[in-house]
Amino acid sequence: MRKHAGSTPVVRTNMSGASVADDTTLFLERIKMYAYLETSSHDPAFNLAFEEYCLLNLTEYPRIILLWQNKNAIIIGRYQNAINEVDQRAVKSQGAKVIRRSTGGGAVYHDLGNLNYSFITPAHGLTSVDLATVAQPLITALNKMGIGAEVSGRNDIVLNGYKISGTAQCLRKDRLLHHGTLLYSTDFSIMSKLLTVDTTKLMSKGVKSISSRVGNIKDLMYWDKSILDFWQELRAAFPQLHQISLSEKQISEVKTLAQSKYSSWEWNYGKAPGYSIFNSKRFSGGKVEVNLEVKKGIISNISISGDFLGLVPLLDLEQALIGLRYERDTVALTLAAMPLSLYLGSISTDEFLSCLFFE
Repeated sequence: MRKHAGSTPVVRTNMSGASVADDTTLFLERIKMYAYLETSSHDPAFNLAFEEYCLLNLTEYPRIILLWQNKNAIIIGRYQNAINEVDQRAVKSQGAKVIRRSTGGGAVYHDLGNLNYSFITPAHGLTSVDLATVAQPLITALNKMGIGAEVSGRNDIVLNGYKISGTAQCLRKDRLLHHGTLLYSTDFSIMSKLLTVDTTKLMSKGVKSISSRVGNIKDLMYWDKSILDFWQELRAAFPQLHQISLSEKQISEVKTLAQSKYSSWEWNYGKAPGYSIFNSKRFSGGKVEVNLEVKKGIISNISISGDFLGLVPLLDLEQALIGLRYERDTVALTLAAMPLSLYLGSISTDEFLSCLFFE
């Protein structure tokens, strides 16, 4: 079959007067064939926008498969609190991105040793999801490759007892998006640094990730093939695919969505549920205690106490912090413009920030 662009293909007509695009859609539906796309990007914001665009806009293709990769990113679940899931200092030092996806579930680490998949299928009247059913095409393909993967628990795919894939789903416009990770040669040492968070830090209303015993397919299968080889073999193991691509106009729309939504602080941090923070630290200049309330990523209330030798009441300092984004650089900029020694004595700006952000 001839390749053509995504939702605005070149339209030809057959002898009966029906468009070839219509004929292709009917043919794909009749034989349950999947349209196949690749994002040609490692940018997590672009890739998640690409996935959402296909889900909501490529409705002429009943079934779609995407295979894609992200570079050095933490992808948090739709209902999670990014602050609760990610070590912010490690994220900054590693140059990783933190992006919220449109589906539930826990936080996952993506690097170029990880292959992501997305299945988009009709879901008329669907009210619940059976993982064994929606994951069957992937399980079948992996089994065909000699990988004895199987469904386990509420959202995992395992191999020899090790989790090799976490999955999640969402419903939009009578279509189901089922997607997940495939750990092939992921760097677990980086993953543990980025996702390691002290559970005593936050009393959060969000959903906390649960640590799992994870493994790489490459190690578990004793393979030496590259992830690109694995990608091509997995693609070949699916039933016949009809490869399509998006037009330049559609790619432009994806880029706009990536910038306005998936790259925005409001989506990635501002969507977090409310949470409370308490921290106490002792420095040479005295003890500092902080009680903090954060709503939608914004400091909504703060109370500072301790035995430091301040000279004036703390109200002005507290009021200056209320309404700021709960992120270190933003708070540091505000503190730099204030005579902090009047409020906290010999407590330095860095020491106070370490109390606010658990450094």
